[in-house]
Amino acid sequence: MRKGYCPFSLSLILVAGLLYGCSLTSLILHPFGTSKSSLKKRVLVTAIVDQANFGKQTTKQLRDMLLTGLSATGKVVIFDYQEAISTANATAGLSYGVVTDKTLLEMARTQGINAVLSCILSPIEREQKIVGIWPLHKAIAYYQIALVSNLIDPQSGTVILSHLESDGIRIDLEEEEFTDRQWVRQEMKQTVLPKLIRHSIKPIKKALESEPWEGRILSVDHRIQINAGHDVGVTPEYRFDVYGGNEKVRAKDGLELLVSWQKVGTIRVTEVGSNTSFAIPIDGKDFKAGQRIVSID
Repeated sequence: MRKGYCPFSLSLILVAGLLYGCSLTSLILHPFGTSKSSLKKRVLVTAIVDQANFGKQTTKQLRDMLLTGLSATGKVVIFDYQEAISTANATAGLSYGVVTDKTLLEMARTQGINAVLSCILSPIEREQKIVGIWPLHKAIAYYQIALVSNLIDPQSGTVILSHLESDGIRIDLEEEEFTDRQWVRQEMKQTVLPKLIRHSIKPIKKALESEPWEGRILSVDHRIQINAGHDVGVTPEYRFDVYGGNEKVRAKDGLELLVSWQKVGTIRVTEVGSNTSFAIPIDGKDFKAGQRIVSID
């Protein structure tokens, strides 16, 4: 499995080099700190973008492997989104960047999603190289493919993780002309693609676990209703800090991002529903619908 040098395109190399190898992680600092929470993360998983043209059946099998691996820890609630993110007009190099689907993020925000996960499967690319030490070195054709996994926080629109895994198969250059190209694709399908999925699961899990659990206040009457319930593991007496802020910036795609945070107070859960709960203030005042809640238990 190769993670250091990934010669798919100059654009990809430049992007990858900004952070570390082919594993790209957001450097955005959380204003709430990074304490772990016992609550499950709601993760919306889109269909895999198939730039290698392996077909829906293959990408569905890969996606099922991904969902099974993510669900194994019991720390996520999967929201199955069958459509792929839009990559219209994306080129092979530029498409490795993080594609933000404004409509999808808006839907995720309204559903209380903690992270949106999208994966892009690159086209198969061929590279000719020399391997081994003289006088035993030889020329080979290296067919490689990459899987890029992007985790986005729909509440803020920021990137939690952008991770790339690549691998491939080697063929002696002298034997390449006798090698059926369909055999290459079949080998990719049976051995390389499942490996890319397996190696992508761990960094995705780690990124999700490192993020604080965040939600929203839905309404404020005599009690405070929040968008966290039994589905994510909330129990009576569970506590959340509440943050407000009103300074926003507008991104190029029109998405408004909150860039200021001020702690409003702390609330404690008194009644738990299936996916919402009711809470009362422990300290603070001026609680309002839309304010952000962060788990502290």
